[in-house]
Amino acid sequence: MSESAPKPVVRVDDLRVTFPTMDGDVRAVDGLSFEVPAGGGLGIVGESGSGKSVTSLALMGLHRGSRARITGAIEVAGRDVVSATDRQLRAMRGDDIAMVFQDPMQSLHPQYTIGDQLVEALRVHRPQASRAEALARAVGALDRVGIPSPARRVNSYPHEFSGGMRQRVVIAMGLMCDPKVLLADEPTTALDVTVQARILDLLDELRRDLGMALILVSHDLAVVAGSVDEVVVMRHGVAVERGDVRTVLSAPGHPYTQALLAAVPRVEVSRAQRRARDRSERAGGADRGGREGGSGSGAVAGATAAGRPAPEGAAAPAAGTPGEQGREVLLRVRGVGRRFKVRGGPWGRSTDFWAVKDVGFDLYKGETLGIVGESGSGKSTLSRMVMRLLEPTEGTIEFEGRDITRIAERRMRPLRRDVQMVFQNPYSSLNPRVTVGDAIGTALRVQGERDTGSIRTRVRELLERVGLEPGHYNRFPHAFSGGQRQRIAIARALILKPKLIICDEPVSALDVSTQDQVLRLLSELQDDFGLTYIFVAHDLAVVRQVSDRVAVMRKGEVVELGDSDAIYENPQSDYTRRLLNAAPVLDPDQARHLRAERVRERAEGA
Repeated sequence: MSESAPKPVVRVDDLRVTFPTMDGDVRAVDGLSFEVPAGGGLGIVGESGSGKSVTSLALMGLHRGSRARITGAIEVAGRDVVSATDRQLRAMRGDDIAMVFQDPMQSLHPQYTIGDQLVEALRVHRPQASRAEALARAVGALDRVGIPSPARRVNSYPHEFSGGMRQRVVIAMGLMCDPKVLLADEPTTALDVTVQARILDLLDELRRDLGMALILVSHDLAVVAGSVDEVVVMRHGVAVERGDVRTVLSAPGHPYTQALLAAVPRVEVSRAQRRARDRSERAGGADRGGREGGSGSGAVAGATAAGRPAPEGAAAPAAGTPGEQGREVLLRVRGVGRRFKVRGGPWGRSTDFWAVKDVGFDLYKGETLGIVGESGSGKSTLSRMVMRLLEPTEGTIEFEGRDITRIAERRMRPLRRDVQMVFQNPYSSLNPRVTVGDAIGTALRVQGERDTGSIRTRVRELLERVGLEPGHYNRFPHAFSGGQRQRIAIARALILKPKLIICDEPVSALDVSTQDQVLRLLSELQDDFGLTYIFVAHDLAVVRQVSDRVAVMRKGEVVELGDSDAIYENPQSDYTRRLLNAAPVLDPDQARHLRAERVRERAEGA
């Protein structure tokens, strides 16, 4: 390092992290080296299992107490992390270096208010600050990360927030002490595009104003593109490529980096274009279950005979009959709404909050309806009402012509095999004490299958189709990465071949190549078995590539509903246009330009 070069605030030299297992040692990180100067930004990208998160934990000294063996040098703000005492590490965490974890619910205590947890994060390192001062800073931090009505919501509990809002709270917690280094492990995975853009803009602002170094760990190369100066691409614990972000993303030298870029979903690519590409690759002999090759892995059967339904008018729910559309209605939703009681009103009274208001649409057999919108827009609440995990406050829901709005659970139970759901958080929906094979096969046993050999064979086949090894049958959920656990959850939903699958952010936790495989799998199964999907997501590019029609939700209402291509190419709602303009792009220069435009618009609107 030259004398004129800034002194690195983070230095990693020949880092190796090894985990002993019954099958031998697993080297999760193998010879990784990098430096990050004050105010600098480094992106670490790669698939699930590439060693990204293991590197993050090593930087925080969070492998202490585990069986992991760590060699090499790690320095943060001039302190040696490897040789530091536990007391020294506790003093560093949150002050010198703060971490934003991928799963916000695992980072927040369910029995304490958001404000209590933010206040604690500050006063641990700033004991001289009064509670009133700390609470005021907490409100400011919530406002800074985009939580609406922060002075009121600071008294809320984590379960009262949506997944995206909880992630924003965790980011606010990481910023409470203005750390020298912010280590963000998939910080925007659960966020919609507008909030994601705001968070990334904020991190960029903090880097510039506070001289804070940023290490951004992500599987989303578009997120990394406009947020860092340099990027490290990891595969199987090894850095296969590193360099300036513009060079790596515009002219990648390693085939693995090229495959990652090819697998990134793009908002300008339509569903028809994606399916044509998939069919071409399948005809060319692409391997169905392979993990190699990024976008070249996976396979999709030919398109269904039925075409896409005719475009509908913007902002109006589909009201056509099967005769008008020429297709059979599987699900009919009319005037559905859901009201919740929210604490914190005048004099401590509860107030009514309508999470969903007057939503209606028809869902045709064999089609995919995408539902997109910001966190808190009502997407997940609507999907849970369709699943009858929540009972609507008003309106009706019909499945195959039968009103299921308020039927008893005893009568609803037989319908559960026809309607399955893939939840956003895979770990919360998997029993940690049950092997993944048994977790997937349980549904077959409940439906009467008694042949253990047949169950095992079908589960192993499905594991392979979702990109896992058949030999993983007897492993437990904790042995898998976040992305792998989501694939297990998807396999469990698919095992009964239901008529309708409600996918609530099914690929938000997956790296781009695995995401590509899962989307191909869902499309193939839809063609092979005539499945119908409701696909809920905040990723606009993913929604376009899988959906025949798209419903755009805002504050519980559908503001636009129609043919996917028509909405993306000619949106009628200003809100839809704002969502599209906030979508991340792979060109770093374009990303910086869009960021400058957003900053200017916010300044003008202030």
